Amino acid sequence: MIRKIDNYLATLIIATAGIDRINIGATITDSFLMTPFLVLSIIYLITRIIFFTKSINMGWLLKNQIFLISFLIFIITLITSSIFSSDILTSSKRLVLINFILVSFILMLSSIKHEHLDQILFNASVLGSLVFLTFNFLLLLSWINIIALESPFLNLEPDTIAYYVPRLGGFSNDVNRAGFILSFFTYILWISKKNDLQINILIITNIFMIMSTLSRSTYLFLFVLTISYILMFQKHLINIKMIFFILLPLLSLFMLTIRLDSLNIIQLDEVLEERFSFNNISNSGSAAIHIALIKQGFNLAISNLKIFILGVGHGVSYLFTTGYYWSGSKYGNFHSQYISIFAENGFLSLISFIIFSVLFPLLSSRKNIFLPILIGLFFFNIFYQLSSEPLYWFAILLYYKKLDKVSNRSYTLSLNN
Repeated sequence: MIRKIDNYLATLIIATAGIDRINIGATITDSFLMTPFLVLSIIYLITRIIFFTKSINMGWLLKNQIFLISFLIFIITLITSSIFSSDILTSSKRLVLINFILVSFILMLSSIKHEHLDQILFNASVLGSLVFLTFNFLLLLSWINIIALESPFLNLEPDTIAYYVPRLGGFSNDVNRAGFILSFFTYILWISKKNDLQINILIITNIFMIMSTLSRSTYLFLFVLTISYILMFQKHLINIKMIFFILLPLLSLFMLTIRLDSLNIIQLDEVLEERFSFNNISNSGSAAIHIALIKQGFNLAISNLKIFILGVGHGVSYLFTTGYYWSGSKYGNFHSQYISIFAENGFLSLISFIIFSVLFPLLSSRKNIFLPILIGLFFFNIFYQLSSEPLYWFAILLYYKKLDKVSNRSYTLSLNN
């Protein structure tokens, strides 16, 4: 009974890990968001100590030496850069957060038995998708003024970037992160190979919502993820079911967009200009701003030997960004995971991160079904960064957890890998 409750809690944590529109601690502190993930993970960690200490098995983590060494080097560089940070307090907070995320998921994956993991992932993906879609429905109602809610605990203000209102991001305040999260859930539903009408409808609906984010990074991630999956794990190059599942929401979105534009509800030409313009660096030229930020970050990283080795401090790139809306605020960054790691934590941190997050998985002779996610995330993070997103780190750790299962046998093409 306790084991079942524990698995339910793990399912709930994975399903709600990306929620930041809910702030449970709104009246307690304004220095950080007390998201459901933080609260549930604290409960989960306490249960490890009380009930499941003996069930923790970190063999999957400790016996993979390349991963372990590169991962530990990365963590050490984060600590070092925080000590010599330009803003020690901010670096310390963000260091604590990333380590809390890592410890929570490492202990979770070390406690869950392989035979239970697949069902937990599937259940979490169904639940996470449904919660995501529920938030999109609430955001839509908020947009058309059917509901109006002003609460410090719940944010239902739709993202209005790109002149497209609402740009629905579900339970995430950031549609780029939302795109990754829903893509992650959708991929797990797809590889589960459940021949169930309700699951198929959910997958198609998810794909429609992913396309509706208008996130270039998400589009790139989804494209690379799909191609990688086809080349590595699909028996035939052409899969009629996959083509249908992609084309149906794509055509539906196209027809809906044209209709809304004809009714002057949205301005399609302005949407395209904002999303893909390189002509000027302004709040209306998103793509151009991203390129400029990446150049700023790279120039900062190579500006002197100290920064090249130690960085400017973990999580404090916002102090050095200029020329866009979030410059100087805690939400600012160089809009590239690799450039931010290089500038914030130094060159060694960047190399160690690349090794365990994509290079080793790609070059290893042992593969599993989650490798396409890591390949897709590599491209996603070229123009974005997910360093504070729990499900991002979960995806990386999940690959290594599954790698342990297939280390001494050949794999089959299913979630069981």
